[in-house]
Amino acid sequence: MRTSSIVIARSDVVVIEHAVVVFLRAGDQLAPNALSLIDQKLTEQPGIDFIYGDSSHGRPSRFEEVTNVRRPGWSPERLRSHNYIGDLVAVRARVAASAGGATFLSKLESHDRSLRLSEHSKNAFRIPEVLCISSQNRIEPTANLEAVQSHCVRTGINAECTQDAHLPVVRVNRQVSRKPKISVIMPTRGTVHEIRGKNTVMAAHALRSLRETCNYKNLEVIAVLDKETTPSARTEITAACGNSYKIVEYDREFNFAEKVNLGVVHSDGDYILLLNDDTEIISPDTIETLMGLLEDPEVAMAGPMLLYEDGMIQSAGHILNPIPYDLYRHRSPEHVGAQNMLRVQREVSGIIAACVLIKRTAFMEVGGLCTLFPSNYNDVDFGLKLRDAGYRIIWTPHARVFHFESKTRSPKLRPFEVAAIGKRWRDKLDDDPYFNPHLERYKDVWKQNVLGQRSLVEALGPTAPIASK
Repeated sequence: MRTSSIVIARSDVVVIEHAVVVFLRAGDQLAPNALSLIDQKLTEQPGIDFIYGDSSHGRPSRFEEVTNVRRPGWSPERLRSHNYIGDLVAVRARVAASAGGATFLSKLESHDRSLRLSEHSKNAFRIPEVLCISSQNRIEPTANLEAVQSHCVRTGINAECTQDAHLPVVRVNRQVSRKPKISVIMPTRGTVHEIRGKNTVMAAHALRSLRETCNYKNLEVIAVLDKETTPSARTEITAACGNSYKIVEYDREFNFAEKVNLGVVHSDGDYILLLNDDTEIISPDTIETLMGLLEDPEVAMAGPMLLYEDGMIQSAGHILNPIPYDLYRHRSPEHVGAQNMLRVQREVSGIIAACVLIKRTAFMEVGGLCTLFPSNYNDVDFGLKLRDAGYRIIWTPHARVFHFESKTRSPKLRPFEVAAIGKRWRDKLDDDPYFNPHLERYKDVWKQNVLGQRSLVEALGPTAPIASK
């Protein structure tokens, strides 16, 4: 190696001070170029102290295809749910020493070891190349409930941790330390549309759903009404707002971003819940779940799984490859997704703004929603602004909301908005850290860039067992 020693950790190994320690599960093999790739990256970027990568599973034969597991970039929230980074990790010796030493760490289960190492790492990095070769039974990430519970204690996360009854994933349900006021921002023109066979004032329906379904009650509603809103719709919306509300008038040409910003200006809650008027809350603990994720000082925004009226997925977070897509759109929520990704909380590059909880301080810091995007991509732009400011965004499957998308406006993309998002974020759209360059581009599922039905089956994953529905 050009700059440092690399040590494959065993029991009672002595590690020199400037070495790089590679932890590899017994029975697995290093890919032929793994050590050179690791050394090259550590040489190019001395600040990196934790490396993981993709893996290959199965032994090739005439009758068996090898599966390559392609992993996203560093996602600490997802790592708490399962060991998505795999069994091979390489760390600077100082990180291993701080986490208990190579001898101690080499005896631990891989999820436990990864969590402990992550606690002492300052700069984790994913190499999007196969670094190790493993068996077919290690394709799916493992999860260790006790390890996650211990990790939460060590890092001061106050959470109830539970293991899924059917899948190797852990839910970290953070307990909300306080219940501050949340300002609910709802732009609307009082549209009436049919929901489940009944004509409904959409905004009033959404607000009643919020008040009647959600457990969280310290809410103020800021309803931003267009001048086209009829008197009868105004009356119904006002009645649905509850005791704490403000009606803000908007008499300009439609601009969703501007209406949201105007509503925020008239609010004073520590947290902002952007809620479209064509939504319906499903999970009673939706707000608590999202609020818990914002307990992390690095997280600025969190959002739920959005479902269409027919129960199919509208969005499991954004993925940029390079067009902004909603992950697993039109797929069944009973699919678990590639690597069980539809069952774990994880970092994403953005979330549909139909229902998101945001820290007010972060919203103000990045200047709110950009009014250059009056109809589309304002949420994509907002997520990229938050990430550019150093914040993380979390999507969770543990809160669900119906979104009757485009029932209150035209769903058509405007050419000037498409051009504007490309011009403003071209490099970021082409380099989503939560994507992988070996996945098929222009897809809304986590599909390997290989031909055949097998890769699509792997992208969807099995449907969830009936007992877990």
